[in-house]
Amino acid sequence: MALTINGNGTIGGESVTSSFNVVVNGQGYSPTLTLTDAATINWDTDSGQVATVTLGGNRTVAAPTNLENGSFYSLEIVQDGTGSRTLAWNAIFKFTGGTAPTLSTAASAKDYISFRSDGTNLYEQGRSLGVA
Repeated sequence: MALTINGNGTIGGESVTSSFNVVVNGQGYSPTLTLTDAATINWDTDSGQVATVTLGGNRTVAAPTNLENGSFYSLEIVQDGTGSRTLAWNAIFKFTGGTAPTLSTAASAKDYISFRSDGTNLYEQGRSLGVA
């Protein structure tokens, strides 16, 4: 059984009218959202803080919408069966050393990048490239 807290200010369909702390005994998580592969990849973070996309060509990640100050976001980037796909990033993505990572190029390779938001930008917190 799970309690659902929706991004629109409701819990299980009921409006929330006051502030409160949430304590989780067990697991609290954001299910993985599958982003649509397209020339420009869009991510509405109200739909999920954890996302995956399989690249079918050279792509650009647009500025995600609905970022929250203090929130963490994670993106899994998967190469398709061809591999060698590249990814360009919107300017709101801020990377360690000022340089976006070079993605793994093998077919079906997986790269993971995590970010923290200030509500406007996404600051890289970690990366795992070429995870088998």
